[in-house]
Amino acid sequence: MDVTEVGLKNKTAVIKEAKAIACYHLDEAVASAKECVQQGMFSRTVVVKMKSKSQYVVQLRVETVHEENSQQAHDILGDIVPVPTRVILPESPVPYTYIMPFIEGSTWYRARWVAPQFEGHHVKVAEQIGEIIGKCCAPPNKGVPSSIDTFIIPRLEMYEKWDEPTIGPFKPLSRNCLDRVGELKKLPLCWTHYDINMMNTIVDEDSGTLKGILDWEESYWMPLGINTCRIVELAADNRGGKLEPKSFSGDMEKAFWTGLFRCAPKEIRSLLSEMQLAMDIGMIMDTFFEAKNPPHPSHVGVLSDALATYCVPRDLSFLVYPSCSSLTF
Repeated sequence: MDVTEVGLKNKTAVIKEAKAIACYHLDEAVASAKECVQQGMFSRTVVVKMKSKSQYVVQLRVETVHEENSQQAHDILGDIVPVPTRVILPESPVPYTYIMPFIEGSTWYRARWVAPQFEGHHVKVAEQIGEIIGKCCAPPNKGVPSSIDTFIIPRLEMYEKWDEPTIGPFKPLSRNCLDRVGELKKLPLCWTHYDINMMNTIVDEDSGTLKGILDWEESYWMPLGINTCRIVELAADNRGGKLEPKSFSGDMEKAFWTGLFRCAPKEIRSLLSEMQLAMDIGMIMDTFFEAKNPPHPSHVGVLSDALATYCVPRDLSFLVYPSCSSLTF
């Protein structure tokens, strides 16, 4: 994002503005500040260190964020989810400014885990992401609005009417999902991060411990399983529209499902067909979105491979279920 988009002239002005915002909001002197691309997308992002040595992320944006989405995730998962707070600095030219706690670590994407000895770190993070998805299920007695009628069904209906050529081969599957969509109501609702990826996952490079999940902007109460399709992107690479598994992809998948089933309500172990339906719908929606623009050709190729390769495990005998309450992040 160019600095002029947020009403400033240069990088120096960005740093100065971020310092002023942190000082104004925290009522504390700033020790240092530097720009950072790691914990902020679609913004000019600055990490500010205060005199007290506490660190914060300041985002300068042209659009608002849904603070309540991150707050909902924070209420469930705790401090691994930083909650942005809007700061209105008098006479600031920046349209929208936010501040949130800084999470120490590296994005999973940038972690220096290329050598074979780090394969276990990737597997460990995949398991922790599965745990997070499982822990985000709403209690049975918690009245939360489902997105089945307001989000999922309208999307599937749009795909039926869409004359985009690339969706043609997938219309029978989409139609079948629409016919069966009522089955999703058997599943518990889950606060669903719709875009978990290696860029918004913060890890400790030394231990492989998951430190944070960022960017809850696209989050909804959806049937459990919709975002399990994310394991496709995490466990394999998109090579020009073909999924290329890693040597340890199988271990990542197994760890992911182990973590999810360990922490999710036990009743889902008898709802595997419904979970697969949710996963298929998630894959379709993740490719064709709002049925407005043709998807990238590589995404269509990946969808074909993913549908043929990735599924909810039907034999759960390999899973181990220690208490989820003992897990720490």
